[in-house]
Amino acid sequence: MHGEPIPGSRFHGRDVRTLPPAPAAFATAVLPCFRERQLIPSGRHERFRGSGRELAINVQCPPETLDGYVGLLSREAALLRARLPEPLPVAGVWLRGSPSRQFSPEAVTELIFRLNAQFPLSSTEALRGLELPAAAINPERLALLAGLGFNRVALRIDATLGSDERSLARLHDLQRQLTDFPAIGLQYEVRFGSRSHPRYLSRLLTAMRRSAAVAIELVDPDQEHPRPLAERLESGQLLKLALTEMTAAGWVAFGNHFFVPADSMVADDHRRDSLHLTPWGPQPLAGRLWLGLGVAAFGYLHPCYYRTTPHADRYRKALAGMQLPEKELYCPGESIPSRGLVRSLLCSHRLPPTADPGLRSALSEQQLIEAGSGRLTAAGVLQLSAIVHDLHPRTYRGEDHAQLHFSDHHGA
Repeated sequence: MHGEPIPGSRFHGRDVRTLPPAPAAFATAVLPCFRERQLIPSGRHERFRGSGRELAINVQCPPETLDGYVGLLSREAALLRARLPEPLPVAGVWLRGSPSRQFSPEAVTELIFRLNAQFPLSSTEALRGLELPAAAINPERLALLAGLGFNRVALRIDATLGSDERSLARLHDLQRQLTDFPAIGLQYEVRFGSRSHPRYLSRLLTAMRRSAAVAIELVDPDQEHPRPLAERLESGQLLKLALTEMTAAGWVAFGNHFFVPADSMVADDHRRDSLHLTPWGPQPLAGRLWLGLGVAAFGYLHPCYYRTTPHADRYRKALAGMQLPEKELYCPGESIPSRGLVRSLLCSHRLPPTADPGLRSALSEQQLIEAGSGRLTAAGVLQLSAIVHDLHPRTYRGEDHAQLHFSDHHGA
């Protein structure tokens, strides 16, 4: 953990500056530290004892419509609530994945009321958000969301292809619509790749920064799959361009791909020391239980992440028998000494004082950290994915930016 000695931390000596930069995302940088897996079968009587001081709820919405999904989620919520030792304050509720495909406006309304019956949102500061593609935004949907108390929208923008003036025009139109709903904060997930046009990506990021966004995340959807070196080099150059422009504009980076404005609550140096890079961005994990509801829903039960079954038939069968669906736990591997080190590099962009001197020396020699402070240099931030890879290479597959196939384990 952060602040404790880190035995056996290693850096395997390659000049990572020569490797194609890649986003240091949760799937490839953090999840490999949680390598011990355990299947929790359906019907096992779980009680979340000592689970935390507050909870957050992630409802996963598959792209394929499931009949009666609101009822299934409501039943799952009731079963989970019965297993909590006492009511906990709710920090937030998110509808993730494809809620616009899964739910009609009436179904969203019903789901929110049913969830609120089990987990009341008593705090006015609690987040209530959902993920949407840009095409799903319209005035009617925004009015519905505002009426249901939603105060955050995570908007997915596809920039994987070249420049498209119409795409920028649509983005400006979306931003104008959102000005009528000032209570709804906006964050962006920008998907880019080797075929993205540099000038278009730059203009897109500029437009997003000017829209009072609360966060911007860069996602390379091809990162987790084998592909030619030339494509990875092109994507790496685009990541470098985006990172340079975002930091020059005063935005604070987590990893090298998730950005918040300088006035964000999580941008403060002291606050960053207590955050973790999670599947949901930088978040506090200490004292918080993340409940995952739905098919292939991700959650966190200290000290493990978990994912519910990705099989809709198994999910439905378990709930028909009034049982929680099976889940797979991802727990910290005892053979991975670098989990706290990885957390510090990704969130605080520095080595903890207790880091192994040999590691400090190796990173300093490659000019990836400042020799005195241990803070990552610009080159170190850009190459975070490669640095983390070299800290525990056995966790990965492949030659340089080997990837854990998180798409096999995450239902988003």
